[in-house]
Amino acid sequence: MTQHTIIGLSAAAFLAAAALSPVATAGESEGRSWTLDDILHAPEVSELTLSANGRFALYAAEIADSEAKRTRTQIRIVDIGAGTQHDLSSASIAKSFKRIPGTEDWSALLDIGEGQQLYRIGANGGIQPLVANPEPVAVGKADLSVSMGGGAMPHSVGILGYDWSPDGKWLWYSRLKAKAGPPHIRFDEEVSTLANRKRSSIEAEIEVFLRAPDGTVAKVITRPTRDRMAMYAGGRVIWQGDEILFRIESPDGTLGSVFETRAWNRKRQTMRTLSNERNARTLTMLRGPRNGILTTGGTGTMLELAEMRPDGQRHIYGRFGFTISDSNYALSNDGHRAVVGTRSIENPRYGLLLVERSGVREITGAASLTKCDFDDRITQAVCVEEGMATPPKLVHIDLASGKIDPLLPVSARYDEIAPLDTRPRRWTNRDGYKVSGYVMYPRGYRPGSRYPAIVITHGFDADERFADPENQWNYPAQLFAERGYVVMLINDPSPSQSADLRAAYNAWSRGSGPPDPKTMQRLIWLESVHALEDAVNELAAEGLIDPQRVGIAGYSRGAQVVNVAITHSRAFHAASSGDGGFLEPSGYAGWPAGYNPVYGGPPFGEHFEQYLRFAPSLNAEKICAPVLQQVAAAASMQAELFEALRAANVPTQLTYYPGASPASDETHIFHIPSNRLLAMRENIAWFDYWLLGKRDADAPFPERIAAWDRMAKEGRPRCDTAKPPP
Repeated sequence: MTQHTIIGLSAAAFLAAAALSPVATAGESEGRSWTLDDILHAPEVSELTLSANGRFALYAAEIADSEAKRTRTQIRIVDIGAGTQHDLSSASIAKSFKRIPGTEDWSALLDIGEGQQLYRIGANGGIQPLVANPEPVAVGKADLSVSMGGGAMPHSVGILGYDWSPDGKWLWYSRLKAKAGPPHIRFDEEVSTLANRKRSSIEAEIEVFLRAPDGTVAKVITRPTRDRMAMYAGGRVIWQGDEILFRIESPDGTLGSVFETRAWNRKRQTMRTLSNERNARTLTMLRGPRNGILTTGGTGTMLELAEMRPDGQRHIYGRFGFTISDSNYALSNDGHRAVVGTRSIENPRYGLLLVERSGVREITGAASLTKCDFDDRITQAVCVEEGMATPPKLVHIDLASGKIDPLLPVSARYDEIAPLDTRPRRWTNRDGYKVSGYVMYPRGYRPGSRYPAIVITHGFDADERFADPENQWNYPAQLFAERGYVVMLINDPSPSQSADLRAAYNAWSRGSGPPDPKTMQRLIWLESVHALEDAVNELAAEGLIDPQRVGIAGYSRGAQVVNVAITHSRAFHAASSGDGGFLEPSGYAGWPAGYNPVYGGPPFGEHFEQYLRFAPSLNAEKICAPVLQQVAAAASMQAELFEALRAANVPTQLTYYPGASPASDETHIFHIPSNRLLAMRENIAWFDYWLLGKRDADAPFPERIAAWDRMAKEGRPRCDTAKPPP
């Protein structure tokens, strides 16, 4: 496959994209402007691993493939000493890259034409099958498939997960298998969970195996696909002597689930259940050099880094302005040093923390360090360095000194773009809660001029990553800035700053309060709305933005905040809500555990007043902003809001983007390039129309402009923004 087929658009689509991206003012900065083609094909490194000798790295870069009508993955090998790389293969799926202990080779789950199977990848570039399931099972949002959540594009899975023993001689793996026999008859809760199902599904189960050094294979256990541990964490096991420890989920009939840890004896081929699940869970946590568990605790902007030792004593390393996670975690073979991933609190950027008995050393780059892998002794690392205005590149890190040396760009075309002025920012809302984010300035920004603005929000994803669809989804932040908008990418208030916030998020996660529903609504949604509104007011007071031309956009969690914002604030004059709907009454049947702490129970009887007070569709008459909904799989909640808006005479449009075939749906983060391109162009046209009064000649659905004209003429007059909603 040529580079053109990997990243190329049709000539017509490219010209349309270029027409939406005015060239930067001459002499303003070196380089060219962003185009939609750039955003559409921005690469994302999904996997990165070092060889055992540290000489080579293997990585996977996901890139939209317009001809294939999906995202595909380029698998590349890097010679670190020579600073060169070359492509090994293109795959539909590439995940779970791991070193094979005792060798210089790697293993990976790949779909290179036979469904997702387990392969061996040699340092010489050869790819050979290791374990294959001859009857892979279809998964994703498609008919006759197993559901894997809204983010999994339709594909086939043979091998689901795997892990190697520390000596590389034993192989643990799980496979997906279609269930035989008559169709499953469902009862009670099993039936109610189908309330929002759109696609037909098939029944499958997960079989777990252990392959011995002599090649013999023993079946360990069979689990249903509703076991989330088996489905999504089948390769997360602990090798402890002759036993392999793994967790399973055991639904117990309550709103949540219970978990337990099993131990399989590889010599005796016997199973036991560990008596203390809590103690067993600590085996999977971040272990430190004192054989304890590393945690960050407390509240505020400086958190306490501690290691809880097996004897119950806590060793305090100090207080730091970051949280830690397992995203870049490793423990040296001798257990004397650990490295963990960090995310700074003030300016959300990712880094590394080297932890030794003698102390800690923070390692940060010019931008975020992501997708890191380390040698066995934890002396060197290879990472992706990327930022809001910094294209992703591979870097080599000497962990002893913290020295970072560049290796190679992931895609050199992005070095041609003149970076947009993007500045980290912190805001404090009227209630004292702090939020972080970034302000992206328009190309050619001139101090003293007021600009229209777009607020983009999605939970906590406004951080130092490059053109990240998890953050900006189908809202082309860079193109908005090229067209003269100030773009505000803003996070929700972090739970780490307040015990009350942390308690609210914990209640939402476990499916029950306390706190009470009214407090939940305030802490998880209204405090976010207050933060966005106050950030807009602050930038307006500085003279940067025009407060009468502010739009708001968000998908998923961001869509929840958008829908609450337009019913509780008049700071926003146009809105785009992406693939959301949570909080609407009809969603209760599909996710009662998520709704109960928010509303107290189902949308009838004593709980109805809570829905009447807070559900966006039941408060549509308070909405003043035109509302666009873009959805990947039309659901009752989205239609519920649309019909309520239309009944309230609020200008609104509901756009459904279909799957690759009539038998499938688009995914939550769009994977079909043509859909993403159209959705981004639709958002540009929508905000230009309602905020600027401009009719975009390159609007993707020009016939809809007439409908917008009619809504603008016949819709309810614009609300008085000086007054709060009733």
